[in-house]
Amino acid sequence: MMLVIYGPTQTGKTSLAINLARKYNGELVSADSRQVYKGLDIGSGKVDFSDTVEKYAGYWIVNGVRINGFDLADPGQQFSAADFLEFAKSSISRIIDKKKLPIIVGGTGFYIKALFEGIDSIGVPSDPELRRKLEKLSTDALYQKLFKLSKNRTESMNESDKANPRRLIRAIEIAIHKKDQGSEIKDESNSQFPFRLETRSRRAIPNSQYLFLGLTAPNEFLFKKADRWLAERIDHGLINEVRDLLENGVDYNWLENLGLEYRWITKYLLDKNSYEESLLRLKGDIHSFVRRQKTWFPKFKNIKLFDISSENFGKSLEKTVSLWYTKENERRKNFA
Repeated sequence: MMLVIYGPTQTGKTSLAINLARKYNGELVSADSRQVYKGLDIGSGKVDFSDTVEKYAGYWIVNGVRINGFDLADPGQQFSAADFLEFAKSSISRIIDKKKLPIIVGGTGFYIKALFEGIDSIGVPSDPELRRKLEKLSTDALYQKLFKLSKNRTESMNESDKANPRRLIRAIEIAIHKKDQGSEIKDESNSQFPFRLETRSRRAIPNSQYLFLGLTAPNEFLFKKADRWLAERIDHGLINEVRDLLENGVDYNWLENLGLEYRWITKYLLDKNSYEESLLRLKGDIHSFVRRQKTWFPKFKNIKLFDISSENFGKSLEKTVSLWYTKENERRKNFA
């Protein structure tokens, strides 16, 4: 049994997951690409400021519930989707062995999708020389090059990916590597959840029955919540958090590449932008990020969406989880 919770920023994913973990004897596994880093606590929104927190290596105890996946890497280190899959696999196995309910929660759609379908980039090393050559090409030229290498891969990309030079370059890198290895690039979009993928360990975790919840709301509703949350984080030391990272030697380019809060506050602290301009640009980027996160919903099979702006969404969601949990426990008893 496994519970998966996905949604844009400020939909209350973690708070919901903690409450469900307390009710159904569960542990959380964070699926967030920035929360894996030490010291990126306020900007990545790991927890609410009113939460009771105990910090340990690789996990936190929040309001009495273990959240796995925090503080896995030092700032500036590379942490890939393949690294996430390895960690998630081991965490889920441990949680299941303890007879507890794994709850995957986060807003990084690619991480969630990787759990369902795997990623064909695992084990494919970067090629700096190839990248330098490809970086000189236009986006259209990159697209055409990938199309010649892998028509199926190109046609399966969404419009955002087709217009993203970095993702096109990585896709070309993977396609060339697969071709050199004499293996085809497989379309894994019809794979069943979870863990039928092969990772560097070549070990698989058996299939599990799961419930996939998606939290959403109208854009304007989420934009207002995100603006309020940003103001609260600034009041609670977000700027000082970024300043401390810089003073501790974290590369400012790495922080800027993280985007959102870390990009614009870094620019402000380095006098590249005024505070007012940085704040305005940051709000705009957060709103765009919310829209991008929502584009992942159609990519997930069997996801059940709940509008958090709806008055009765809580009761409806709780009923859905309760019925699923009861049904799955009964099914397991019958097959025991």
